Amino acid sequence: MLRLLGIFALALIVVLSALSALYQNYSDQPGEYAISAAQLAKVLEHRDAPLAQRYPLNAVHFPHDLMERMQAGEIIGLDNSNEQILFYHLSDNNVVQIGPFPQRQPESVTQWRLLFIGAMLLVLLAAIWPMFRDLNRLQNTAIRFSKKPFRLPSRTSRRSTIYPLAETFRRNANIVLGYCRMNQDLARTIAHEIRTPLARIKFQLALEDKGSEAARMIAQATGDIESLIEKYLTFAKIEIQEQFISRKQNELNSFFSALSDSLEVQCPDLQIGYYFADGNAWFEPDSLTIAIHNLITNARKYAEDRVDVRFHHDINRCVLTIEDNGAGLGGDALELTDAFTRSATDDQGYGLGLYIVKKVMMWHDGELQLDRSPKLGGTRATLSWPNSA
Repeated sequence: MLRLLGIFALALIVVLSALSALYQNYSDQPGEYAISAAQLAKVLEHRDAPLAQRYPLNAVHFPHDLMERMQAGEIIGLDNSNEQILFYHLSDNNVVQIGPFPQRQPESVTQWRLLFIGAMLLVLLAAIWPMFRDLNRLQNTAIRFSKKPFRLPSRTSRRSTIYPLAETFRRNANIVLGYCRMNQDLARTIAHEIRTPLARIKFQLALEDKGSEAARMIAQATGDIESLIEKYLTFAKIEIQEQFISRKQNELNSFFSALSDSLEVQCPDLQIGYYFADGNAWFEPDSLTIAIHNLITNARKYAEDRVDVRFHHDINRCVLTIEDNGAGLGGDALELTDAFTRSATDDQGYGLGLYIVKKVMMWHDGELQLDRSPKLGGTRATLSWPNSA
């Protein structure tokens, strides 16, 4: 809005300057002359010679156009180069000279121009302020909705210029909110309905002979289904933004100690090395822990026995790399970050792990990159995000 007002003020100044120049160019011919009583008294007070003098017409040599104007009865004003003006008038074949008088100083119209520009800007401000106020409210509402969806009330007046836009946004936002809640309820319902029969199966298996081949196959299938449920619930939470990510300062030593304890239980067959400097960094610990768990779970499928977790940061950016000594990813690495997309050689995953990592980085205003590890020879996943709130 301020930029629009500035442009309008500049346009007014240019237009008024152009009109003033045109007026001066086409109105510099003398017209009627007015002399105030004070000006006349001042001239008479300091003047010994008569104020008016007569000269024979043949004694005065004026240009032809001036002579024609005097003969037509016009009073001619001429500058005598001393900031004074002399007036000439033809009377009975005599030229009457009146003066000299000090020239009138041109009246300054700058203040009137400023008043005019100010008035026009106030009119423009009164006209556009309601529209920009409503646009600002709509923008703030859209920002809040993008962080955490909520039902939008109808706050924009029907008389507002942007009412059609605001009403369309409100309806679409409420539709999106309905889909998000439906997906959330569906995910919880599916998880509950599937976990109940799974618990019965696991209980029955505990009573049966665990050494039989059928029991082992059922136990493995049950574990796969439970893993799928956990992945899907994590995916649903990430997809509908059940919890809004808010970065905060974390002490690195405490974060990686807790991470090491959880991964030691989850991946006891891996040698996981942690490399980081002491200090604090900005990130959301819960979501970043989920991302790291997903990356190491993926690495566990392909790594021989080693995974390195490296973290370094400066005042501007944080960089976390996770690399393994496996065979590495193929040419479809970038496609694996899409939801429900699996590698051609992956017969165990569900295509959600890297997508969840990608979502976590999007919430951190960061990015995920996949390439080959120059040290271990396997896959290297690089997470980077701004080191700020």
